[in-house]
Amino acid sequence: MKVALIVDEFSVEEGTGIARYSYELYKGLKDRGIDVEPIMVKPPDVPFGQALNHVFRLPYRVLRRVNEFDIVHATSPITGLCFPFIRKPKVMTYHDIISMIYKDSGNSLHARLAAPLFFRVGKWSDRIIAVSSQTKEEIVEHLGIPGEKIVVVNNGLDSELKPLEKENRNIFIIGYLGAFNLRKRVDYLVRAFYHLKKEHPEMKVKLVLCGKKTMEYENLVKLVTELGLEEEVEFRGFIPQEQLGDTYNSFDLFVLPSEWEGFGIPIIEAQRCGVPVIIRKDAKIPDEVLRCCLKVDSEEDMADKIFQMLTASGMSEEMIKKGLEHCRGFTWERAVDETIRVYENVLTEKRY
Repeated sequence: MKVALIVDEFSVEEGTGIARYSYELYKGLKDRGIDVEPIMVKPPDVPFGQALNHVFRLPYRVLRRVNEFDIVHATSPITGLCFPFIRKPKVMTYHDIISMIYKDSGNSLHARLAAPLFFRVGKWSDRIIAVSSQTKEEIVEHLGIPGEKIVVVNNGLDSELKPLEKENRNIFIIGYLGAFNLRKRVDYLVRAFYHLKKEHPEMKVKLVLCGKKTMEYENLVKLVTELGLEEEVEFRGFIPQEQLGDTYNSFDLFVLPSEWEGFGIPIIEAQRCGVPVIIRKDAKIPDEVLRCCLKVDSEEDMADKIFQMLTASGMSEEMIKKGLEHCRGFTWERAVDETIRVYENVLTEKRY
């Protein structure tokens, strides 16, 4: 079996979940002796270079080489725009369709307008891999693709992540790690932290926000200033892969205030490091990911739950124990093995 892996980003340092997925899938396939080759094209440094890459340059590269492979796997819908023109077995991975169904996704206007067209390219796939049960349900509902065509293969976790010995300090640290865009609702967490400080001014606690400086960053800095939290809130910037373990382990509590996640990998990354997790009760996060999280229904409730989690050691220890047990099932080895089974089933069913 010779596999073409169509990728957009291929480095664990790119800072995106799709880049990590592509890297781990490629590495896992190679480790199992499968002949796999990534196909990608670096975007030109011109206006709309990324769009030109997706619509013209990458499809052209794939179509030129497609006959060299037994099966073609697009690691995201945007890399599979050439699928209607390929007469080879085809697999496509969907990480989410948030930019299509959620207006506050944080994506640019042109990306949201084009999303319905790009996502529907999956209809030309022989099989679709959805990274969560929630994504599968959304594909069926909003794209009209039959459920029997979709296989759920959950993402894995970096095997290097693990609990480390906590340093002795006299201050609690609440952490967030992820993007700064609208659907992540980091502002919700900042206001909850404000309520926490207001109700418990004696408490020594700090909020650490980790992520790239994107469109919402300046608004968050302004909010922190307006609430008078400049001394208690730290913007730490983007965290590279090799520093994830140390970063998660520096937190006493991890909070993901997001409204919508296609998967929510920071949740299980934090749990793998022995850190309890709080999320919003009304958030759309896959069931298989959120099972061992503490859920809140308002900013004030989040402040109360944070206080309880940080001051009631028994509650925190129970959440840590459940989280560590829960995240054991999310491995890249399992994800790669299940993906290989998808390939084998498609090759068995299809005769081109």
